[in-house]
Amino acid sequence: MSGDRRLDLLREVLDHEVVDSEGIGCGMVDDLEFRVTEQGLVVTALLVGPGAWVPRLPALFAVMAGKVFGRQRVRVPWHHVVKVGEVIRLDATAPSLGLGVLDRKAGRWLARLPGS
Repeated sequence: MSGDRRLDLLREVLDHEVVDSEGIGCGMVDDLEFRVTEQGLVVTALLVGPGAWVPRLPALFAVMAGKVFGRQRVRVPWHHVVKVGEVIRLDATAPSLGLGVLDRKAGRWLARLPGS
């Protein structure tokens, strides 16, 4: 995303759904990566997946959540963000960025359950 518009990162980016270039939801923004510049902090990437939020949990919960949800974290470079709004829109597909892997695995697992 280009331009110098300042974002309220907590309100406009964090915990928003990420949608790829084909309009497919592929996770939530769980954390952000920053770089220090002469102008201050600059966002360099979105972090998506349990590996981004599990470490923030209290130790006992982090161990349990890590076993249940795993610790995969996908780093989406900020230059792939084309629009910040109700959802965070990307200029690439989820598979090309490594997003949606857990969703696909969960879908295959759930499809094996009786009555699904």
